[in-house]
Amino acid sequence: MNVCLITGIFPPDIGGPATYVERFAHTLHEHHHQVCVITLGDDNKKYAFPVRRLSRSYPLVLRLFLLFWTLLRQARTYDVWYINGVELPAVLAGKLLRKRMVMKVVSDYAWERAGNQGLTSDSVYEFQHKPQHWKVELHKRLRSWMSRQVHTVITPSLHVKRLVCGWGVPESRAHLVYNAVEPVKLPLGTRQETRKKLGLPVNASIVVTVGRLIPIKRIDGLLRVFADLLEQQGEQSDLSLFVIGDGPEKNNLTELTRALNVTAHVRFIGQIEQQAVYAYLHAADVFVLNSSIEGFPHVVLEAMLVGTPVIATKVGGTPELVVHEQNGLLISAGNSGELRLQLSRMLNDVDLQQRCIQEGYQTARGFSWDQLFQRTVELLSCC
Repeated sequence: MNVCLITGIFPPDIGGPATYVERFAHTLHEHHHQVCVITLGDDNKKYAFPVRRLSRSYPLVLRLFLLFWTLLRQARTYDVWYINGVELPAVLAGKLLRKRMVMKVVSDYAWERAGNQGLTSDSVYEFQHKPQHWKVELHKRLRSWMSRQVHTVITPSLHVKRLVCGWGVPESRAHLVYNAVEPVKLPLGTRQETRKKLGLPVNASIVVTVGRLIPIKRIDGLLRVFADLLEQQGEQSDLSLFVIGDGPEKNNLTELTRALNVTAHVRFIGQIEQQAVYAYLHAADVFVLNSSIEGFPHVVLEAMLVGTPVIATKVGGTPELVVHEQNGLLISAGNSGELRLQLSRMLNDVDLQQRCIQEGYQTARGFSWDQLFQRTVELLSCC
């Protein structure tokens, strides 16, 4: 089989989709499939398979056209196109060349973009049926149309599969393949040893969150709850919060940190490599994911794999992964009182911590890369 992987992000970009595409391409190559990657970015790293990058410095319309033209010229010899982003040029070029196309959909990007632009305050479920601004309606129709043009849609959770079927994709063409966790390549040692390597205080209480700094991640809500906990503990508190990731909300979040007077206890780490993310997760007492929606959060699996207790919002595909009071704690999205209560509880209840660590590790081990790979190859082969 020869496969062209099409994606908007690819390492050194961070995030679940970038990590997934790189590893999937490597595994295809190792199994003697012909593979190429066409993506956006400016990195010059060499791989065992062709990686064609188009610079993000071009204006959006020109960037999309150049991607469309590149696909027509350089991907025409590949039998299957596996689309993991930049869907519009990929679908248009694929239809023109009559390619077999498989698309991975991890969330409703129309809803995410509308929320980021302040064009909707509806939940993702309300958004599916409520009339929106005409620009948003256009994006909704476009996303639905593109999903119906491909032979197979792969989703990482039942939550996303239900959304996709609501866009008119027949259930027979929408397939659930749960994400797998990226392995830890370096020995982490004990939590204290990891903290020493990172230059962190060994005996502090550390909370970590990881994600792109965008509104739906609700890191602002976590900052406010964190400030409340610090106020309760007093000036001598050893509580620290580490925010890993980058994005358009960074300036707003740093300003909020100053306004809340917690700059001495909050560090914005920025964008770092996957193995460094594992180290910070392992160093933490608690990992918090305070999102207003998630398709299927890779980072929760990553926290579980390195033995860090998880608190996450009960949204999207997260409850398919986190079982409340067993391998983590689930809270209602937007409920600061509940987040404050459960964060304080997790930091202070050793028995709860140990139960979540043990059960979480077993959960993470159940999401096998081999299963993901074999099932995805089956869908690519028969589409």
